[in-house]
Amino acid sequence: MTQQHLAAELSLLATEADSVEKALVQARAELARERERRKRSEAQAQDLREQLALARRRADTAERELGKIGASIQAEAHKTRVRQRELQARLEQAQQVNEVLQHDLEQTESERRALETNLHEVLGNLRHAAQKAGPRLGTATADDETLVVPSESPDNGW
Repeated sequence: MTQQHLAAELSLLATEADSVEKALVQARAELARERERRKRSEAQAQDLREQLALARRRADTAERELGKIGASIQAEAHKTRVRQRELQARLEQAQQVNEVLQHDLEQTESERRALETNLHEVLGNLRHAAQKAGPRLGTATADDETLVVPSESPDNGW
């Protein structure tokens, strides 16, 4: 082999070595980038795991609170229904008492009117009898004295 041929082959080998070295540098740079990406991805994955754990704890706490609130709401609703039934029963009783009292009032008023009518009739009969008996007994006539009877009884607090 000649020197020229060896020089050409050496030059070719040097070029190939440069190309291999350049490829090696690029592969190492790519490997470093991949390691950095993996490191960031792992850090991000860890952060997400921590966020997920926190979110789960919060969800558990919220679920317990929601259960407590739900139970409280149910208890209050039950109390409200019971109170409403009690008040409804009291209202119905009060209405029945009012109806009885109204009936009694109407009956008493009817009796009062009947007694007032009877009183007027009795007083009229007494006046008439006094007028007839007056001249015979020598007493005053109805014109001389007038009897005033109130139409309603006075309120004496009873």
